[in-house]
Amino acid sequence: MFELSIAFKYLAPRRRQLSVSIISLISILVIALVVWLIVVFFSVTHGLEKSWIQKLIALTAPVRITPTEAYYHSYYYQADSVSAESNYTLKTIGEKLIAAQTDPYDENVDGEPPKHWNAPDRNLDGSLKDPVKLAFQAIGSLTGVPGLTAHDFEMTVSNLRLRLVRNHAGEEPNQAFLSQAAYVGSLEPDNASIVQALLPPTAEDLDNTLSMLTVASTNIQEDNPEDLPQLNARLAKEQLQRFFGSVRVKELKTPPQGWMLPKRLLPAHAQFTVVVALKNDHIIKLIVPAHANEAVLIQKNLEAAKQKTYIGQLEIVNGEMKLLHADIAESLPLSTPLVIEQGVSFPVELAQASLEQASHIRDVRFNIIFQLQGVALKGEVSYGHLAISQADVMHRYQQSPQHQPLWTYAIQNGKEIHLTIPSDPHNGDGILLPKSFKEAGTLMGDRGYLSYFAPTISSVQEQRLPIYVAGFYDPGIIPIGGKYVLATQEVTSLIRASHNQEDTTLSNGINIRFDNLEQADQIKAELQAAFDKAGIARYWRIETYREFDFTKDLIQQLHSERNLWTLIATVIIIVACSNIISMLIILVNDKKLEIGILRSMGASSTSIALIFGLCGMVMGMVGSMLGMSLAILTLHNLQGLLDLISRLQGHQLFNPVFYGNTLPSEVSVEALIFVVIATTIISLLAGLIPAAKASMLKPSSILRSE
Repeated sequence: MFELSIAFKYLAPRRRQLSVSIISLISILVIALVVWLIVVFFSVTHGLEKSWIQKLIALTAPVRITPTEAYYHSYYYQADSVSAESNYTLKTIGEKLIAAQTDPYDENVDGEPPKHWNAPDRNLDGSLKDPVKLAFQAIGSLTGVPGLTAHDFEMTVSNLRLRLVRNHAGEEPNQAFLSQAAYVGSLEPDNASIVQALLPPTAEDLDNTLSMLTVASTNIQEDNPEDLPQLNARLAKEQLQRFFGSVRVKELKTPPQGWMLPKRLLPAHAQFTVVVALKNDHIIKLIVPAHANEAVLIQKNLEAAKQKTYIGQLEIVNGEMKLLHADIAESLPLSTPLVIEQGVSFPVELAQASLEQASHIRDVRFNIIFQLQGVALKGEVSYGHLAISQADVMHRYQQSPQHQPLWTYAIQNGKEIHLTIPSDPHNGDGILLPKSFKEAGTLMGDRGYLSYFAPTISSVQEQRLPIYVAGFYDPGIIPIGGKYVLATQEVTSLIRASHNQEDTTLSNGINIRFDNLEQADQIKAELQAAFDKAGIARYWRIETYREFDFTKDLIQQLHSERNLWTLIATVIIIVACSNIISMLIILVNDKKLEIGILRSMGASSTSIALIFGLCGMVMGMVGSMLGMSLAILTLHNLQGLLDLISRLQGHQLFNPVFYGNTLPSEVSVEALIFVVIATTIISLLAGLIPAAKASMLKPSSILRSE
């Protein structure tokens, strides 16, 4: 194209056009800088918005269907309360879905329904209409929706009470109690959002689970238990094998009080720098630091606690111990306690044979080989008062595990996920707690009960359901997240059956999940039409995540902010591209003679205008491409850049509470499309004024002046 070739010729840097080249370069760099900032900012904010929305709907779904008052007042729902076939019990949506009969009422067996009930809603053939089955059929009829799943949910209220028993080495176990009114919701096994929100078990979680493993739960519901009864040998062995079937302990560490080093681990010849602790001028123990140069720090800490100490050299030769201090050698009895300082970690490997005979956690043994102040220690040690420092935890599986873990785990087969909260006949039913409980000191393995009141023959009495903590999860940013306990559907149904289901807001419903959140409105419209056609629309309320009470205002604010930032970005691009006008005006003045020659050779005013318009558009495109390249490079290295800035300022740049541990670094396609279109159009428009000026120049006037 003639005009484009001339435009490239004019934009090519030349020594005789130094001023024009510099201005062109500055204009391109300004556009590149603006595009870089816009792409990075929009990519991060779009990623944060998606993350926040995912957290908002992690415990619900993009589309939620809940029963209306018409459903709870319908004959279909109330018939179970007078039916022997239904055990005179109202049924949940899940129970209705799998029920063999839509109408369980038998007039030959059951009493007459109350007169105030609404008339049955029947099909044309006279059979009772089934709103639940018809609803699931309508959901199943949706086509072209990737990842579509539907699952009924339940929610109820209960009181959670946990007994927190902490075993510290060398001390009697101490305990505390935690009570909390809580919402109890049923776990959806195929909810991938919960899988992502699960917090992996920490070393402290595993240590607490192991320490409570062989403790019986016979008095776990008592407020002031006096002891910790142990399981019998057979059950304890089964529990230990179940634990170590899912955990490979890699490192153990010494407890806060230190660890008495078994003398059998010592070689025939060894020498250690030790801190000698005295009482009434008698040696009570020798403290061995991990490294010799740490002895001074240990001595200072002990002396600050009013402990008399000194530093010496301990020699061990063929089982005899000799302490060297101030040129004095003192022989010590072999029974003198030799204690490794707290927090020293060392690699271990489970002695499998010990599990065959273990009836208590102290019977579990590990093989160790490690260096202490350059001295090799080797042998077998009891778990005893040690603590887990590092372990490989098998918490996600490609297939069913051989030993079911004591914590929540997911079985994954391709894209299908099945999430499981385990139960244990000795510990109770497992529950998932929000991470706020963990921050308050709760650990995996802690036991307790869920209490609720249920009517009995004589009165309303408190019922207690034994439970244990099977994991923690991040509830996101929903209002009740800090009090939302996840349990199996059996647990939720049992507690919920004691309440009037209609009195509990959002106590039952259907969650619909799918891959693309942008399809939420379309799915709602299709379901509404299907429900209308099936005649069940009055029984159900369909809402998208944009309409939930706890999400509506936040999502509207996010959209408003996005529109505002888009407007600001457009203004910034306009300002950046305005430099093109100055550059092109200078270029037009510099190329007057060539414009006159081109016009004399037959070039039209439109061609002249197009040349300078293309100059502006090319500059805008080059600047935007350069800016996008820098933005992609920045996003790929975003975390490293943020870590550097955080180190320089002494604290984290973005608070993890609001932004997560890492910022989104995925390039936003929407941002790329926006800047390409915006810079191209605005650059082209910026070139119109100089182009119009160039097109109005008369060749005769130009040549006469030259």
